[in-house]
Order: sequence, then structure tokens, then C-alpha cells
Amino acid sequence: MRSSLKLKSLVLCTMMVANSIVLAQTASQIDDFTKAAKFDDVSEIQDLLKAGVNPNAIDPKGNPMLIVAIRDKSMKVIDFLLANPAINPNLANKSGETPLMMASIAGELPVVKTLVLDKKVDVNKTGWTPLHYACSTGKLEVAQFLVANGAKVNALSPSETTPLMMAVSSGNDELIKFLLDKGADLKMRNHEGFSAIDVAEMFSKDDIRDGLKSRWEKVYKQPYPGGPKKSPT
Repeated sequence: MRSSLKLKSLVLCTMMVANSIVLAQTASQIDDFTKAAKFDDVSEIQDLLKAGVNPNAIDPKGNPMLIVAIRDKSMKVIDFLLANPAINPNLANKSGETPLMMASIAGELPVVKTLVLDKKVDVNKTGWTPLHYACSTGKLEVAQFLVANGAKVNALSPSETTPLMMAVSSGNDELIKFLLDKGADLKMRNHEGFSAIDVAEMFSKDDIRDGLKSRWEKVYKQPYPGGPKKSPT
């Protein structure tokens, strides 16, 4: 009987603690957490976590606090959150963007390395990948690291866009050459039928377009056939 009462008491205490943690995570505290993540205020975040706020809390716009910190380059907060055993390094925002994707697009190589090497985040994912994001802003060193750690060079986004196409739009010649040397396929086309060469044309990257056409002729022994045929309007 006594053991049964003790068990019930333990369960009740556990429920009370759990409820207090949930109740502690008020809208005001989430707002404070968001501001602290944005302005690199580790001390405030420490106090919030001690009060029971979840380190994986989501801001009102649907962003995990780790992503808020990465977006605003709050390096002390990033390091603090990544050191927390309870942090979920794969938690995405409402757009499906992960911390690794956001660190990649921002060119934050140390954060990318921590996520991949220490937190064991997969460099590949279905849909838009961290490599797509790194290439979209021409982040060569991040792209090199991701590829060295298994990122698929010819990964396809939902629109069948490749990292090479994103690199072309960024205009980074070194990044484009790196991807090609690592096996990026010039023949691949997105869902609208455009290749990386067509992307260069669309973004008025004339030197890149001409260079890719020259490479096409050397590799495939024929002139580039051109982009998709458009219906007359």
C-alpha cells in the first residue's frame, strides 16, 4: 500500500514538474529568447533555460532559436546552443530549412563543421540541400567541405535545380570549376528544361556561359544544342 502511494506521489510530482516546464515557456519568454538569440545574449538564454524553456523553442515566425542565432551571426549563442545536449541540430523552420542549410548559405564554415563533424548532421537531404544553399551565395569553402563529407554534387531540388545551376547564378567562377571537377553534370536540366548554361544566359553571366559552352564542346564533342523551345506567345 505504501509503495503504491509512493508511486502515485512520484507520478504526480513528475507531472507537476512537466507541467511547470510547459507553463514556464510563455509567449513573453519566447520573445525574450528570440531577442537574446538575435543579439547574442548568452546570459539571458542561460536564465531562460534554467527557468525551463526548451532550447529547441520556436520563434513566432516558425524558426528554431538555433536558426535565429545562425541567421543573425550570434556566434556565442550558436556555440552555447550546440553545446546543449538537448539541442536538436536537425530541427527545421516552417520552410523546411535546417540549421546546416542556413549556416551553409551564410558561409559560416565553423558552424557547418560543428554540425557535420560533431553533431553528425547528414549533408544530404531530400529536396533543397545544404550544398544548394552554399552554392546559391557562392560559398566555395563551405561547398568544398560539404562535398568532401559526402554531399551529392548532382543533387536535385524539388524543381530539379542542381548545385551547379545555383553556383552559376551566384557568379563564382572558382565554385563552378570546383563542382565541374567533382563531377557536376552539364547535361542536367531543371523542370523547365533549362541547363546551367541557360541559367548563365538568364542571369547575364556571359563569360560563364561562354566558358560552359566551351567545356560542353570539349566534353561532348558537339556544340551546345540550346535551351528548351518556347511556345510562341
